[in-house]
Amino acid sequence: MVKHLIWVILLAAVICGQAECQAAEQKADRGDQAMRIHYVEIVCRDVAAQCAALERVHGVSFGPPLADLGQARVTGAPDGSLIGVRAPLAEHEEPIIRTYLEVEDIAKSVEEAESAGAMVETTGEDHSYNESGNRTAGPKRIKM
Repeated sequence: MVKHLIWVILLAAVICGQAECQAAEQKADRGDQAMRIHYVEIVCRDVAAQCAALERVHGVSFGPPLADLGQARVTGAPDGSLIGVRAPLAEHEEPIIRTYLEVEDIAKSVEEAESAGAMVETTGEDHSYNESGNRTAGPKRIKM
């Protein structure tokens, strides 16, 4: 199981690396704004095994579960991006890997996504914190 998981991770890294290089070249040719990966969220059934495999393969160290990120255990990658591993938050949530991108201009990025056919949904709420430092409202969300 772990060997299979490691091969999947390595294959995904190679594919993503190639795709990222090709996408960066295409964006540069078109004059589009630059994007970089901010956070990779890995949802899996066995968080401890996934973190242990990533630690062995990539030499990283995951921190304790963070409540604000669905109890994800997070580590930093050498390029400054973050990797979080968490269990499904609901019975219906399936294991998945999500990539959250950092963009220079969110308004322009949303406009480009919409023109490419994305549906954008926002909650209209910003992060708000109470006196204890706990979040009281959720972030704006964009679903594409």
